[in-house]
Amino acid sequence: MNKQRKETIIQEIKYWKRNRLLPDQYCDYLLALYTEGEGVEPAKGRGKLYSTFFACLISLFVPITFLVIYFTEMPVHLQMLLVTFFVLLSIFGYFVFRKEQLYIHIPVFVIALLTLIFSIKLLELLSFQLPLTFIIITFQTLVWFFIGYIKKWYYLNISAIIAMILLVANIILM
Repeated sequence: MNKQRKETIIQEIKYWKRNRLLPDQYCDYLLALYTEGEGVEPAKGRGKLYSTFFACLISLFVPITFLVIYFTEMPVHLQMLLVTFFVLLSIFGYFVFRKEQLYIHIPVFVIALLTLIFSIKLLELLSFQLPLTFIIITFQTLVWFFIGYIKKWYYLNISAIIAMILLVANIILM
């Protein structure tokens, strides 16, 4: 095979792998085939471990938030600061995991829940009336549903539907 053509094919396969147009295993196989075994890069084992650890850490933000808000005597402004810090870390996790299909959903779901908890606690702190709380929750669940529909993340759609059902049930039982 022509050397120029082979180099073009190898660069194209590397582009596919970098942009995740094909699974890594297929790209590794094709690179090994066209480079005769010299173009395959070793897998990043330590990076995978850090990603898993960071994803587990992000998933612990929701229970820690519930613990801090409802079971401690911490001042309210510190509670809000902690929740804000957790939301910012989750947003950072979203940007870290945005190319990894496996872990991207953890920060998204944590951001959604923490934002809901934060807004409810803030409305409770500012002692707004119930209709405004219902409007805020409805708006957030509609945003969840819209993002879930656009991105095809069905867990956000299901969460929005469940939240709306609970909200309507709460309104009816009042």
